[in-house]
Amino acid sequence: MINLCFINGSPKKEKSNSSYLIKELSNLLNSTTQTKEYFINNIMKDDSLIEEIILCNKIVFVSPLYADCFPSAMLDFMSRFEDILNKKNTPKIDMYCIVNCGFLEGTQNRIAIDIMKNYCKKLGFNWRFGIGIGGGEFMGSSKDMPINSRLKKPVYNAFLTMKEDIENISKSHIDNLLISPKIPKFLFKFAANISWKSQAKSNNLNPKELYKQIY
Repeated sequence: MINLCFINGSPKKEKSNSSYLIKELSNLLNSTTQTKEYFINNIMKDDSLIEEIILCNKIVFVSPLYADCFPSAMLDFMSRFEDILNKKNTPKIDMYCIVNCGFLEGTQNRIAIDIMKNYCKKLGFNWRFGIGIGGGEFMGSSKDMPINSRLKKPVYNAFLTMKEDIENISKSHIDNLLISPKIPKFLFKFAANISWKSQAKSNNLNPKELYKQIY
C-alpha cells in the first residue's frame, strides 16, 4: 500500500485550480494508493498534521505560480516544515510537485519547479520530478471537460507519467514536464478578456475602469 499526500499551497483551498488538479490525478491512481489532501492553512494551525504527512511514502506539493515562485503562505509553510524535519530522523520520501499558472505556456513554471527541487534536497527527500501546467484558469474553469479530452490531453499524459512513477518503485531519471493545454493562444486571450469583463461587471465596474492607474 502506498500512502500519498498532496499538499495544496493555494489560499483558495477547495475552490482552487490546484485542488481540481489534485482530484484529477487522484482519480487516475489505482486502489492500492491511499491519498489525502492537506491545505497549508490547516497545517499551519495544527502540527499533528505534519506528523501525519511524514508517515507518507510520497508527497506531491501542488501550488499556483505567484511571480515565478509560490504564495507567501506556502513559503511560510515550507520554512516551518523544514524546521520541524530538522529535529526528526525522517525517512527518504519521494517528492513531486505540480505548479499551475495563469499564463498559457507551461514553461513559465520552470523556476518555481527548480525552487521546489532545491527545497527537496534541503529536506533530504528523494526528488522525482515536477509538472508545470499552463492555462491554469482554463483548466479550473472547464471542470466538466474530461481530463483526457483533446484540449487537456497534454495534462492527462503528464499525469499518467506521474501516476506510473508513484505506483512503481522507479529510480530512473524523469525530466520535469512543462506543458500547456491544446488551446489556440488567440482563443485563450479572447476567453480571458471575457472573464475579466464579467468579473468587472459583477463588481459594478466597466471595462474602461480596469485600466485606471493610481498616478
